[in-house]
Amino acid sequence: FSFDEILTDLVPENLRTEPQGNSRITQRHQCRRLAHFLLWQLLKTAGKSTALLGQIYRTQSGRPQFPVENIDFNISHSGDWVAVLLHINESEKSAVGIDIEFSKKRSFSALMAHFAPQAEQEWFAKQPDKELAFYRCWCLREAVLKSQGVGIVKLSSVTHLPEPQQIYSDYCPKGALLFTDELPFYFAAFINQSKIQPHFYHWNGKKLVEKNIKKSLIYQVNE
Repeated sequence: FSFDEILTDLVPENLRTEPQGNSRITQRHQCRRLAHFLLWQLLKTAGKSTALLGQIYRTQSGRPQFPVENIDFNISHSGDWVAVLLHINESEKSAVGIDIEFSKKRSFSALMAHFAPQAEQEWFAKQPDKELAFYRCWCLREAVLKSQGVGIVKLSSVTHLPEPQQIYSDYCPKGALLFTDELPFYFAAFINQSKIQPHFYHWNGKKLVEKNIKKSLIYQVNE
């Protein structure tokens, strides 16, 4: 991706030079550069000023955001994959959160026991695809918490009701959440509005190309 096409004034200092360190540090740096690049592309696609890139600041919780209330974004990366969510709400304050997880070997049952209540663990135990069920429980929690810059230490505070597809949390506003396993990674996105009609794009090396997602779950949050 042609990161150098972005005007220098729109790039934060920490993304302008390559870091010194091991491969993991280099990978994380490259993911941050790609996220900034994708956000630049999405702003252009949405017809919004790319000058917003140079105005990003961090809240007290460390969450990056724009200095305008009706446009919000959130970023997630896992492995070599990066996803960026941009939301524009012309009538009220926007709040979004996103989480992606590239599958890796984990003790799913042990992790579920760490943050999920007994009823949800029993639901999980009955699911034929344990990996899918786990990442569904995990990603949706992260997405709603990230909308307010809250970390995973509060995972257990999110109530997940998988059958009626409802989520409750004191750490996010009312809204809706989308979850899908149709991408190369598990994906969850929260938006503080009752209906979600997202446009998905992927970067093909030259431009953003719209992608059709056919299979997804829609949750109501704090409804």
